[in-house]
Amino acid sequence: MKKLTIGYSTCPNDTYMFGGLSVREKEALTAFEPVLADVETLNGWALTGRLDVTKLSFFAIGRVRERYALLHSGAALGRGCGPILVARSGTDLKDLKDAVIAAPGNLTTARLLLTLYLDYEPQFRQMVFSEVMPAVSAGEADFGLVIHEGRFTLDTHGLQSVLDLGQWWEAESGLPIPLGGIAIRRDLGENMARSVDERIRQSLSLAEGGSSMVEDYIISHAQEMDRSVIRQHIDLYVNQFSRDLGDEGRKAVGALLDRAEGAGLLQPCSLPLMAY
Repeated sequence: MKKLTIGYSTCPNDTYMFGGLSVREKEALTAFEPVLADVETLNGWALTGRLDVTKLSFFAIGRVRERYALLHSGAALGRGCGPILVARSGTDLKDLKDAVIAAPGNLTTARLLLTLYLDYEPQFRQMVFSEVMPAVSAGEADFGLVIHEGRFTLDTHGLQSVLDLGQWWEAESGLPIPLGGIAIRRDLGENMARSVDERIRQSLSLAEGGSSMVEDYIISHAQEMDRSVIRQHIDLYVNQFSRDLGDEGRKAVGALLDRAEGAGLLQPCSLPLMAY
């Protein structure tokens, strides 16, 4: 059986949702070859269609809609979970105009949201998400765009949150903030897309059932992350939208991509967003 390559990050919400695809692989009818990488690496790979199935920032999904379609499961989308802009104490939002902003990648939703908020492209300095807060703390950047577990650990870097972009989006749109989703190559067909969606839901159910194998898998990829931070991370980013985007989730994704198109940050696409 040919395995499908599936890309996702080492962040606890991803290893929680997709760990079951690895630990239960021998029992599966649809086989996967997991490829773990930083989300911006996955975003970049999608530009050339490197992986069959992959976690992507929604900004990246907007760029690769000709090749990839969105699955219904596995998304990171919700309320109170958006990226935040951090800075050293005493820094004010009014200082943004000429500031250097450490950002976790060109195709991240965080970068898209800040550009939409400002209505212009600021001076970004791209780096791996884990390097953003240390760079701001060391004075190598004036502000930092923080994603993942950074919102729980910014105090340890002596930083403060000066803008919650998820909060801004929710107030603007009345919708949850779409951060990332699971995309599948369109050439794999609708039946395969349905099968992959079902496998992801099975994997999520295994994690929700308290599988010790999945827990070990999460911890093995969490590096030195504190157990309480791992739990906070999972609780924040894994929710009902992770099992199925539903009408509200699809509406939120559509609204974000429409806003990006209106700002000239994405090209329109005539193909349907969803895989089926």
